[in-house]
Amino acid sequence: MAAPQWRRLVDHIQSVPEGVYETNVPGTGYDNRTQFGRQFGEDGEPWCVMFNWDMYADVGLDHIVPKVNNVSVFTEWARTRDQWSDYPSIGAWTNLSQGGHTEVVVGFDETHVYTKGGNTVPENAEDAGQGYGVYSHSTERRSMKVVGYFAPDFEDGCPPTADPDDHRGGTAVASWRWAGPVLPRSDIAVTASEVVFGARNTSVRIVQGALAKEVGLDYAAAPGTFGPRTKAGVAAFQRKLGFTDGDADGVFGRFSLTELGHRQGFTVRGLSFFDRPSPPDGEVAGHSAIPLSSVKFDHVQDGSTTAAAKEACRILRVPETHWVPGILVAARRESSYRFNAVNDWDSNATGPKQGDGHPRNCSRGVMQVIPPTFASFHQPGTSEVIYDGVANICAAMNYVMARYGVYRDGTNLAGRVCQFDPNRGPCGY
Repeated sequence: MAAPQWRRLVDHIQSVPEGVYETNVPGTGYDNRTQFGRQFGEDGEPWCVMFNWDMYADVGLDHIVPKVNNVSVFTEWARTRDQWSDYPSIGAWTNLSQGGHTEVVVGFDETHVYTKGGNTVPENAEDAGQGYGVYSHSTERRSMKVVGYFAPDFEDGCPPTADPDDHRGGTAVASWRWAGPVLPRSDIAVTASEVVFGARNTSVRIVQGALAKEVGLDYAAAPGTFGPRTKAGVAAFQRKLGFTDGDADGVFGRFSLTELGHRQGFTVRGLSFFDRPSPPDGEVAGHSAIPLSSVKFDHVQDGSTTAAAKEACRILRVPETHWVPGILVAARRESSYRFNAVNDWDSNATGPKQGDGHPRNCSRGVMQVIPPTFASFHQPGTSEVIYDGVANICAAMNYVMARYGVYRDGTNLAGRVCQFDPNRGPCGY
């Protein structure tokens, strides 16, 4: 039976080594630059809230928490969604010192709450700022320092909680303390069919950790996502095994994956995946660039953006759950849902005029895609007309997955691209 989401989270948090993570710049001091800020996308800024979000992202739970960098903002977010509590629970985000700091709850008893966080200092250390590393702390539950707790809605049930009226339906307990990982290392396994390009799951996260040890893969920017960097890491490992030329292609085969598992202590399930037949001739997976000269500029009849978004999801074989709402937010902001919208006034509006009477590089269509991007991320089987709703949306989806590391299931779409996030203001993408 799989460990609950909250348990996987706390096991991961406790696995992060404590210590200094920032650089102490002579004459300036600690600089807020860490792997956690890089992963979040705002390196060099105060990172205590970023650390909380990164921990959730590392175990595939970033979709249940807001991607914000401010304690007061996540506090208000939680209050408006009835996810706020005066009691600690495992995985909760603390509001400490009236919004001055936050850490994640990893334990509690009747008198104290136990937390671990980033941008902080060791227990009982003195610091004039917000800190420089990752450390654990204990705080009296009745301390004036504790404002309250953001208690996220885990999808598979309530974690251990001290709240007698927990909104998630759990039964209050007097205490819960972490006693070590729920699974021994020998039980770690990956599924062969899950470690493929474009996938986002726990198997990929395990493989990335193994590749980090074997070939130095840096996956901090996209933990759990099999993107270009992970593919390059697989290729490097294959070369380490003696693969040459096209055989070191960054695509796992039976030998390379099982050998990685043998070296790094995980087992591989579903090896029959490697016995599958090759795709039929002519079958194309993912997007495929077309020449810029092939892009057509004929106007189209306006249609339903919702229907076009759903059709794009069907073509790309991705779930609608997060994609369609995000696309509708972006489409409203970009074009007011108009398929034939064109922006001929911003910096993109350059190049010779095309058949629609506007400069070639203008942003066009319901998602306001520029022709070079439309060509580079064109989806096979869709129209080459840039104003076509389905083709325009498909290209935009392929682009944000490649450019921003959006997962194929779309769970981090709003977090990675603010133009698709209804809880943040408009911004370009």
